[in-house]
Amino acid sequence: MTNKNNIFILKLLLLMAFADKKYMEEEKELILKISSELNISNDKVNAIIDEIENTKDYTKICRETSKQITDQSDREKTIQLLSKMIASDKIVHQKELFAYQIIAEEWNMYRGND
Repeated sequence: MTNKNNIFILKLLLLMAFADKKYMEEEKELILKISSELNISNDKVNAIIDEIENTKDYTKICRETSKQITDQSDREKTIQLLSKMIASDKIVHQKELFAYQIIAEEWNMYRGND
């Protein structure tokens, strides 16, 4: 997995964390743990957070970022991490599910009502 992909993965996780406009302590802890595992510096994490906080169109940035991850194993890992992020604060928010769906759709991993 390339470092660039790691950054895209972390960016998607942070987009998910900010989807409900509240960056909860449990989400922060998970981000710190994952960024460490992905070898991403705190400075880079903070730069991504600044970018996300200043964006107006979460859907667009979510789609653009997800398109950058083309490796199937990276996508599968990201989906698992996103699931952890959604569950981290023990509350599932509508906007988190929407962001999750957008990413899954981009990767042809979404199955609507069958």
